[in-house]
Amino acid sequence: MERLWGENFFDPATKKWTTKNTGSPTCKRGFVQFCYEPIKQIINTCMNDQKDKLWPMLQKLNVTMKSDEKELMGKALMKRVMQTWLPASTALLEMMIFHLPSPATAQKYRVENLYEGPLDDVYATAIRNCDPEGPLMMYVSKMIPASDKGRFFAFGRVFSGRVATGMKVRIMGPNYVPGQKKDLYVKSVQRTCTTEHGFKDHCINSKILGKNSIQLNWYLEKSNR
Repeated sequence: MERLWGENFFDPATKKWTTKNTGSPTCKRGFVQFCYEPIKQIINTCMNDQKDKLWPMLQKLNVTMKSDEKELMGKALMKRVMQTWLPASTALLEMMIFHLPSPATAQKYRVENLYEGPLDDVYATAIRNCDPEGPLMMYVSKMIPASDKGRFFAFGRVFSGRVATGMKVRIMGPNYVPGQKKDLYVKSVQRTCTTEHGFKDHCINSKILGKNSIQLNWYLEKSNR
């Protein structure tokens, strides 16, 4: 895998790797040889509707297409083949798992960007330690309309503590100033759910969840806290 990046070239004629381009027309960078060109070849084959060439190629890649999908043409066929062969959701999730730090690690140095209050108070400490027993600290990033008219899911991330159905929470709007009561409200959470297990009675820190409440959405605007 390391040879796919940087100054690494492969020549299929000699079957040798080098750190410099030998000048041979068959000598190409490892990434181009083994990643870029195969993907480009599949895309061009789909776009040109060369199905007689496409099916053997997909068979070698262990990519199985459904009967109705094989009837697609051009761009629609290309998109379906790529979604089946190299699903972006899987690649993105694996990238996050392998390369992004865990909440327990990240929040130790991100706390100063997550919290505007004193960095030595109980709230900052709870965020820094990713403490499930600490005070609830949650950032709402988006309001998603629910199926019930007038209701919204307050989609956000719990950084410390836990949020539960029926729990009273302090909502700090976009114009809230620490130490003041402007744009500060106390309301109850009517329902909680997580992206992993659907509706739940409670959710602990480091989880992404939605709070469903006809009351909360009146106080949370687009640039939420």
